[in-house]
Amino acid sequence: FDIRSFTVRLGQKRVFRTMKNLLTVLFGVCGGGLLRWATTGSLPAVVARRGLVGLGCLIAGWSTNREARGVDPEDSGEVYRYYMHLWKLFYLSYLALPFLK
Repeated sequence: FDIRSFTVRLGQKRVFRTMKNLLTVLFGVCGGGLLRWATTGSLPAVVARRGLVGLGCLIAGWSTNREARGVDPEDSGEVYRYYMHLWKLFYLSYLALPFLK
């Protein structure tokens, strides 16, 4: 189809590394923001819930980085396993949203 995707133009390793770093930073910023927001809560239960979700985001960012260490971007099987790990983190993130209220 002659589609010039990022991977084709920039290379698999570079795109993989950049996107892994982007996801790690996004989870980290969300976790830090949620921890900061937790300090504005008036009830201890609200502070605890927001703090735990913020901590979970920081752990997800760490996990995103850790799981990527052994992945060869040119091996489709390894990339697929990493991709499935990311989807688990995304689903867990959606499950955590109701606890922020």
